[in-house]
Amino acid sequence: MDKKLEKLEQKRQQLLQTFLKHSRIGIIFLVIAIVLFVASFIGGGLIPALLIIAVITFIIGIVFFAKAQSEASKYRDVIKNDLIHSLLENEFSDVSYSPNGTIALDRINGTGTVRKPDRFYGEDYIKGVYKGVQFEVSDVDLKERIETRDKNGNVVVTYETYFKGRWYIYQYPKYFDEVLKIVEGRSSYVNRRNLEKFETESIAFNKKFNIFSSSQQFGFYLITSLMIEKLLHLESMHRGTILYCFQNNELHIGINDRKDYMELGIKTPLTEEALKNFMADIDIIPAIINEFSLNGPKFK
Repeated sequence: MDKKLEKLEQKRQQLLQTFLKHSRIGIIFLVIAIVLFVASFIGGGLIPALLIIAVITFIIGIVFFAKAQSEASKYRDVIKNDLIHSLLENEFSDVSYSPNGTIALDRINGTGTVRKPDRFYGEDYIKGVYKGVQFEVSDVDLKERIETRDKNGNVVVTYETYFKGRWYIYQYPKYFDEVLKIVEGRSSYVNRRNLEKFETESIAFNKKFNIFSSSQQFGFYLITSLMIEKLLHLESMHRGTILYCFQNNELHIGINDRKDYMELGIKTPLTEEALKNFMADIDIIPAIINEFSLNGPKFK
């Protein structure tokens, strides 16, 4: 991995030099464009020739910025195609990674823990096995269609994100006929059909989460004092909100923290420290299996 990391760092530096070069040229052209635009109106009149040159110069500046972003995109592809897959193979068995893949929307909707989106986007799909537990992970972005009216009464349609983060699905051998949903914050959108709300003995937990289960007996079977401790710990590690859904033989975890996972910027040197921080996004996958004992007797 050290040699591969060294080669990737060399590639990053090459792309970064081109990125910075195009960015600097783009800035120069944009500054010139602004100066020419202001000059074309000096004296209260319009100088068409200067205005035309200003527009052309502005377009050239935008072209160079686009070239700079192209270099950043090339680096992003290098990281996702070369580095991430190697890291995953070192951690998991039967692992596959698709930068443009995603967990299917119908599986997310099937939990009844979030609103059904009007638009959906996902990326960085990972599937594999750890300690006999199958898992799937991807970034997801759920958007709601919003209609407003402008000052002329025309309808303006926009799509606003209400859930952006990571979605995990873990499959364990045991099949439960009951359902347990644990949702942080507002829960008005949770499908509560055939479910009853209940509280635990932990005041801190009850303040943060709403709990719905097909029976209290099943809820208390899964939410032990140790599990409460683990759930609160996982919640403290992330901004935003978090939800859990145990159903059939799956545990779904949705982390709504507005974060883009599995990303390394072109300006970030590929050092061991940077790789360590990057690995934190991967390490959470086995951490959940270990912390919740999904490979233990309760789930077998």
